[in-house]
Amino acid sequence: MESPESERIAAFFERDSFARENGIRVVEVRPGFARTEMTVESRHLNSIGILQGGALFTLADLAFAVASNSPGVVAVACQADVTWFKAVESGTLTAAAEEISRTRRFSTCLVRVTDRDQDLVALFKGVAYIKGTPLGAP
Repeated sequence: MESPESERIAAFFERDSFARENGIRVVEVRPGFARTEMTVESRHLNSIGILQGGALFTLADLAFAVASNSPGVVAVACQADVTWFKAVESGTLTAAAEEISRTRRFSTCLVRVTDRDQDLVALFKGVAYIKGTPLGAP
């Protein structure tokens, strides 16, 4: 995090109890960009011993949420999809979200999920509706 605004956005998203309880953390925020990380643990594995799809989705979704909200106004997901390319059993995953389009009402982000070797594990695309209210307002 570099700016006070980036620090504020990261702190806001630390309140995401689902992501936090699943070991996902925000590691970088800047305008239109966010990076999250998760160390794969046994609790993240499905019945065949690979990363459960929902765990990866949550990692990417948090990066998407932070990137689309990085201007400091509320944006909520209205569409998301993910394509998995590689099965994962362990290690640290990184999700890097980049806002590729922002209009008055929509933010579109691409999120690349990679492993420690920078191999592409999944690609996530999300579209958020920009409500326009300040982030963190009551």
